[in-house]
Amino acid sequence: MITQRVIDLDTLINSSIPQSKTPEYLVSTQAIDEEVNGARVRCFMAPRARVFSTHEVVYLAAALTTELDVIKKRIEELKLGRKVIQKLYAVRLDSEPWGGKPLTLPILCDKNEDKECTNDFEAEPSELRGNMVYSAYLTINGIGKFLKITTLRYPSHYEINITRLAGYKGIARYTVNTKLTP
Repeated sequence: MITQRVIDLDTLINSSIPQSKTPEYLVSTQAIDEEVNGARVRCFMAPRARVFSTHEVVYLAAALTTELDVIKKRIEELKLGRKVIQKLYAVRLDSEPWGGKPLTLPILCDKNEDKECTNDFEAEPSELRGNMVYSAYLTINGIGKFLKITTLRYPSHYEINITRLAGYKGIARYTVNTKLTP
């Protein structure tokens, strides 16, 4: 008895193309407009854990006072098993941390370089206490103390906290296991 098999050409072609099993750690995320305290703010959705949004690189570079390319390179090293920069979590504090809505953070951009940039921001240094090496409040579109960025230094690593203070509260936490230099 001879049985005929129907071969789907699309499946055959797609299976012949090598697919990477390596996960992407730096991804593009959706940008949305949010109404916060009467002002319109362009925000991005921060992935909950492990994966970084391309917009988060600006926050990490500011907190570590290094270049964007260095941060991107270190994030890409996660593919090789090197855990230089790790994202612990990004959660909203007004709902269930793992089942609710995602944390949104304002997009930080330079209006001189990016024509689509809608957010104005100013950084105001805040008091350094204990093992803090960087601390600043960000004013976004006239909303004072919208965010607080803090970098803590420990003997073996750095910890970065991005705390959203305006609208709803939320926090994103990262660890950096090496000193980053360009």
